[in-house]
Amino acid sequence: MGIPSESTVAMVMTTQRRRRHRADILNEVETIIKDQRSKLLNEDDISLWKQPDGKYKPVFKTKFTWEVIRRKEQRVSWWKGIWFKHHTPKYAFFHWIAIHNRLATGDRMQTWNRGVNSACILCRASQETRNHLFFECSYSSEVWSLLMSGLLQTSFTSKWSELLVLIMDNSSDFLTNFLTRYTLQATIHSIWRERNERRHGAIATPARELGKLLDRHVRNRCCSIQQLGDQNYAGSLSRWFATR
Repeated sequence: MGIPSESTVAMVMTTQRRRRHRADILNEVETIIKDQRSKLLNEDDISLWKQPDGKYKPVFKTKFTWEVIRRKEQRVSWWKGIWFKHHTPKYAFFHWIAIHNRLATGDRMQTWNRGVNSACILCRASQETRNHLFFECSYSSEVWSLLMSGLLQTSFTSKWSELLVLIMDNSSDFLTNFLTRYTLQATIHSIWRERNERRHGAIATPARELGKLLDRHVRNRCCSIQQLGDQNYAGSLSRWFATR
């Protein structure tokens, strides 16, 4: 939205002529247009951005623009379990897709094409669904157990519905919650990548090896957070080591 310059105003006023219409409503529109032209200022054009309160200002902020154009929905109960501090964006986004059950798992692909093999390529023992893949499958369950059984102890579970409750539970201590949420997201992403690579002919990665890679990744993430100087997460690495 801009304000025309002086030359623009002059050109409009000299080239535009009011039209006469048979319909009264169109004549009213012409009158309104004429009134608006008379209010134009002889100033340079400027850009005005709509703010969340409906007003227009010459200041642009991506946050305000996003709030204006996005469609707002009711806040879900599990959002804090995904969009937490120090999350890795691609892992969090992938976890969000999985929660909405929008991954192209075998059961969903079969609804698009009956000829698709919907068996789990990791264990070949059951149909591939989201709940099976995370972590009822024997392969993914072994990876998840290697990573989290020591940290969660009696709260350990491999069932998707229980994991969803677990990431929303704030009864555990702060560092345990963070490590659980972060490791879950990293594991979901890695299991899905392993699944895709196998479907495209790659050599299978043993569960214990994938668990070691994820263990190293979590350690590296804890170290990088310590380097940021966030004292609230200073004990995350030592807590992780204590559960190995």
